[in-house]
Parts: sequence; structure tokens; C-alpha cells
Amino acid sequence: MWVKLALISLVAVAPLAIAQHPTGCDVKREAPVAFVSEEAQDTLTVSVVGNPCNEATVTLRIKDKHNREVYLYEGILIDHLPFIIYEPDLQPLVTFFAEKVIRDGFIRTTVDLPAWEPVEDYYESTNDIIIVPESEYTDLTRVRKPIFWHAAGDATWVHVVYDSATGYGRIIMRGGVFRPGAQ
Repeated sequence: MWVKLALISLVAVAPLAIAQHPTGCDVKREAPVAFVSEEAQDTLTVSVVGNPCNEATVTLRIKDKHNREVYLYEGILIDHLPFIIYEPDLQPLVTFFAEKVIRDGFIRTTVDLPAWEPVEDYYESTNDIIIVPESEYTDLTRVRKPIFWHAAGDATWVHVVYDSATGYGRIIMRGGVFRPGAQ
């Protein structure tokens, strides 16, 4: 009970502290990546821009070697890192976030995916939910395609592969840490 009251008090006071000391964010990082194929020379750009910083927009954009957009994701920073609203200087955390997306976004390929399982079983072993049909998922595990993984909100994420039929990134799985009994 006391923990809940302390948390409620902290949440009630935090917006006042932020309103008194707003700082803007303007962070942009770029890196070469292989998204369209393993041999591709694509560019991933991560930007976080806004004032105040806790209201900044996160933009993840991948462009191919011809400078065509092949994936775009936009969201509000606070939805990705909700704990940061309590920090007086967000710039170092935002910089860390942008660099982490660059560093950890491409750490596996479709051949690294586990075998398809029914939703509950797959989620229990991976914290992911497959959102493409079983046949498509199985086909993906037989060809080596880069997977772009990134946060998509508070304790949620997506796995994206390039779809050559559409010429654009496609989400194949969503994941998250869902607590039993959470309300």
C-alpha cells in the first residue's frame, strides 16, 4: 500500500518538475546496414527530435542504396522509454537510445528464428507473437534475410524483414513482456 502511495506521489510531482525544466532533444545517428538483403548497402537513421525532450518524436528510417525509403517507424519517445521522464537531463539517455538501436537492431537473420509453434507455446519460449501465416514464417526460416528488431512502445518490440514483393519492410512478429494478472 505504501509503495503505491509513494509511486502515485512521484507520478503526480514528476510532471511539475518536467514543466519547470524542459530540455529539447535533437539526436540523429546514421549507420550502414544490410536490410534489403545481406549484401545490401542500406542506411539506418535514428532521430529523436522535440522540445521538451519527453515529448520528442522517435523516427527510425531505412533507405536503400538508391535513397528510397524501405522502412519507416515513428513514435513518441515517452512511449519507448517511459522511465526517462524523471531524469533532469534527457540528452545522454536519448543518445544512448539512438546508439543502441543502431548497435542492436540487426543481430540476427530469419534462419536464426526458432521453428513455428502455436501462439501460446511460441510466446512462452520467446516473448514474441508471430503475425504472419505459418507457411510464410516457415518459408522465412529457410532463407537468410536480415531482421530489424526495435522497440515499439513500453516493453514492446517488432521484428521487421524486407518484403521484395512490396519493396518495403514488413512486421513478421510483435513481442512484449506481459505480466500475468497485470491490469
